[in-house]
Amino acid sequence: MKSFITLLSICMLILGGCSKGENTSAGQNDTNEEDRQEETVQEEEDTNEEEPEGENRASDGEVLKKLDEIVIPSNLEEFVAVQSGTMTGDIEYEEETKVFASLSPLEGLEEEFLLNMESVTEETTNTDDLLKAFIYLLGNSAYPVAIGELADFDPSFNEPLLPEPELNDEATNGQGTPAKALILLDASSSMLLDVNGKQKMKVAKDAVLSFGKTIGANSDVSLYVYGHAGSQEDKDMQVSCSRIDEVYPAQAYNEKAFFEAVQGVEAKGWTPLAEAIKTAREDSADYEGDITLYIVSDGMETCEGNPVEEAQAFADEKDGRHVNIIGFNVDKESENQLKDVAAAGNGEYISADSADDLQNSMKYKWLPSDLDLMNKSLESPRGTFAVSFANLDLGKMKMTINHAITKEAERFRGAAKSLKNAEQITEEEESALLARIEEYKETMESLKDELHAKKEKEMNDELDRIDAELEDWLERMRKLKEENG
Repeated sequence: MKSFITLLSICMLILGGCSKGENTSAGQNDTNEEDRQEETVQEEEDTNEEEPEGENRASDGEVLKKLDEIVIPSNLEEFVAVQSGTMTGDIEYEEETKVFASLSPLEGLEEEFLLNMESVTEETTNTDDLLKAFIYLLGNSAYPVAIGELADFDPSFNEPLLPEPELNDEATNGQGTPAKALILLDASSSMLLDVNGKQKMKVAKDAVLSFGKTIGANSDVSLYVYGHAGSQEDKDMQVSCSRIDEVYPAQAYNEKAFFEAVQGVEAKGWTPLAEAIKTAREDSADYEGDITLYIVSDGMETCEGNPVEEAQAFADEKDGRHVNIIGFNVDKESENQLKDVAAAGNGEYISADSADDLQNSMKYKWLPSDLDLMNKSLESPRGTFAVSFANLDLGKMKMTINHAITKEAERFRGAAKSLKNAEQITEEEESALLARIEEYKETMESLKDELHAKKEKEMNDELDRIDAELEDWLERMRKLKEENG
């Protein structure tokens, strides 16, 4: 019996030990499995960290899909339509057009560029395809402004006024040629609108330039501007309504100074017509000779002043003072007010609904004489400051575009080198791509020269037109003088 109990105890101890060993192994297996799962998660996280997509990286294949839409310019229309690269839009204009080469043409862009090019180079290494991708990603950001300025170039010249005989009658209200002609030019925001396809402000400037040159032959000239300060917003009403500037002080006519004064005017704000008349009256209070205000405006008072009272005060100041109003493309309500201003100022109101009307409206004061005819023959714009400035501007625009083209080609060459270093293209493919980049650069330079030449021709054609009209007018006037003794 004792032997049986002893044997049973030994068996129980052995079974207990086995059971304990099995539980321990199971627990260890569970722990190992958890460790393996954690290691797998960590490996996945590490893999994600090693393959950043980049905040500005194009979606897979985006550049490749764009290749058919991207144009390599070959004519002026395509040249003028060139846009900034998607990766270069934030680069400063001055940086994109500076003269000196960059030591690192892809500085800050290389990693993102190579990521964007992966889908392209995996599919094609055709030089035109790669060049299109370069244009799409790295095109010069200054092109839209630099090329656009040259394409929109439209200079203004002092076109001589050529009045017909019927326009030479003396004006009403006893007005003759004044000793002083004070021109008041409206530069309120409404002058930014167009009339017959041309901006009102540009048309008005051209008319004032011609009128100033003509009236300046016999009168001292002054130019005031109003509405050019602040903006049309309510917050700027005070500054816009209170600032009147005499940008060309009353003096003998000087073509260069008068041209620069007119061209410097920008339309911006409200219409302080009354304050402008008042300022002109106060500035000329001590003068004893005849003075006429010539006001060019496209609208009524918007600064709560009373232009009728101010015109009356000007006319009553002394004898020989008049306020003439040229209403340029005005509505009925504005026209009624402007007519009242002219009447109160012992002057005339003239309606001008178009550019031609505005030019004609400023001719009636010109009284031709033999001396005037002789002087008129010398009034071709050629050789004037306006033409010199226009040629200077053309040259600057051309040079700016040239710098931009050079800058872009420099960046493209750097991009080709980066592709080769990253083994996205071979050395032979890099050589072919560099040759294509040089061809593209030469094409862009040729198109730049073509656009420049086109603008030069347009300018010279305009000068030829003015000269032809001047010669025709002089011939007719001489003939009329002969016919009338």
